[in-house]
Amino acid sequence: MADALHDTSWALIGPIGVPEGVDVVIAFDDGTVTGFSGCNRFRGTYRVDDEIVEFSTLGSTMMACSDEAMAIERDVLRRLSEVTAMVDHDGMLVCLDRTGAVLLEFAAQTAEGLAGDWVVNGIHYPGRQAIISVRGELTLTIEADRISGTTGCNRFNGPFVVAEGGLTAGPLMSTRMFCEDEDAGSGPTIMEQETALLQALEAATGHRLEGSRLTLTRPDGGISVSLHRP
Repeated sequence: MADALHDTSWALIGPIGVPEGVDVVIAFDDGTVTGFSGCNRFRGTYRVDDEIVEFSTLGSTMMACSDEAMAIERDVLRRLSEVTAMVDHDGMLVCLDRTGAVLLEFAAQTAEGLAGDWVVNGIHYPGRQAIISVRGELTLTIEADRISGTTGCNRFNGPFVVAEGGLTAGPLMSTRMFCEDEDAGSGPTIMEQETALLQALEAATGHRLEGSRLTLTRPDGGISVSLHRP
C-alpha cells in the first residue's frame, strides 16, 4: 500500500478483546502515526513500502487508568512494536508480524461513524485561551446533514456537512431563553458557555474520531469541542 494508509483512521476489533468503554484506535497522516491505546495517546512515525510497514518507537502520554485498560494498553503497544506488515482486507486493516501471524485487526472509521448522540466534555474559549470542561450536561446529535442539541439553556440546530478535507457546522439557530446562573464562580456562566459552544461548533473545520471519543478541531489543529458517546 503505497501510502494507502495516509489520512485513514481505524478502531481495534480483534483478535484481542476490548472491554466496553475502552477505546483503541490508530490513525495515519503523511508519515505520522497517532492513536489511543486504551488509556493514553501515542505518537510516532511510520514508513510504508507496499505492504511492509516500519514504525518508529512510539511515544506515549503517562496517565494511569483502570487495571483492565492498562493491561489492554500494554498488550496493544507490544503488538504494535512487532508489526512488520499491514494488509487492507475488505475494509479491515490486518497487522502481521514477520512470521505472518495476525497481531491486530482494525476496522475503518469513516464519517458515518460521527452519526448519533454525543455528550460534550470540553469547549474552546478563545478569550481565555483554554479548553474548559462543561457545567451540567450538554448533548448533541449528528445526523446525515444536520446537527442539533442542547447548550445547557437553549436548544440549537443547523446544517452539518462532512466532506473530503474537512467539515462545516452552521449557521446554527437556537431558541432564545435566558437562564439565570446560581454559582459560576470564576468560570463561565451558563450563557457564556452557550455562546462558546455555538461559536466553537461553527469554528470547527475538522474532526478526529477515536472510538467513543470525538474531537472537532480548529483550522490550526487545536481542539474546538471534545465529546464522548453517552
